[in-house]
Amino acid sequence: MNIKPELEHLRRGHPIQDILLILMGTFLFSASMNWIVLPHAMYSGGFLGIAQLLRMLLAFSFPGIHQVGDFAGILYFLLNVPLLIVSFSKFGRWFFTKTALCIVSYSVFLALIPIPEKSIFEEMFAACFIGGILCGIGAGLPLTAGCSGGGEEILGLLCMQQKADFSVGRIAMLINVVVYSIGLFFFEQNIVVYSVIFGAVTYLTLDRMHLQNVTVTMLIITKSQDMEQLVFQYVGRGVTKWVGSGAYSKEPSDIVLTVVSKKEAFALRKILKVYDPNVFVIMSEDTSVLGNFRKRLWA
Repeated sequence: MNIKPELEHLRRGHPIQDILLILMGTFLFSASMNWIVLPHAMYSGGFLGIAQLLRMLLAFSFPGIHQVGDFAGILYFLLNVPLLIVSFSKFGRWFFTKTALCIVSYSVFLALIPIPEKSIFEEMFAACFIGGILCGIGAGLPLTAGCSGGGEEILGLLCMQQKADFSVGRIAMLINVVVYSIGLFFFEQNIVVYSVIFGAVTYLTLDRMHLQNVTVTMLIITKSQDMEQLVFQYVGRGVTKWVGSGAYSKEPSDIVLTVVSKKEAFALRKILKVYDPNVFVIMSEDTSVLGNFRKRLWA
């Protein structure tokens, strides 16, 4: 069973759609950061937090440098250059190209979007909570497009290649412990506390946005023959198959069980529907897998 040519875009994704997701996500993150979070003097975690701390030190040493804009965006790009080189060798040219676009977009938007004196939300808790959700969604859209925003995200992807139970959010939280601990020496205690809340909300949202990081069990019940071949060809996942029968109709059916990522599940469900309009699919998220299951976090 071969996939129809007109369905190939579901397997590979559409380049223009990926680019739009990257631009939308990086703009949403940068706008939320500059308009909601930074006016309250909060700071981010991860590599961007490192860049913001470096910006503060540079601003202290060179007071006129703030006229350049949010210099943290430029520093963020420089910090990511080594990781971009690693991503090219580990994840391939297309991932590298999209990730480079994502990092450049972050840097440009962070530098050009003006930071107002007052946040959109005057209440600090509302700012860190709403800002964290919006930043998490913004950072998650590029991941959904099959790339990374750089920094802790690339480190997370590299670690997850070695150990499946790691996640991008967990790696980011570990880095945040260091960044926020350093912040205790430079900021007031309440600023650090609210920044920690903002970071936690951001990365919890990010983990839910990262569809490749969510494991889904699919139970496929169909009367079409050799549907497991479609799973093999489309996602390259293992399949368990047995024959059952309807309790009412007594008609035989194939029962196919497989485990995929949430992104693979969405597209696979559409393809199954094309080949068998009467297919019955049960999907269960957050499946715990013990055994040989490879996470393809950049696909």
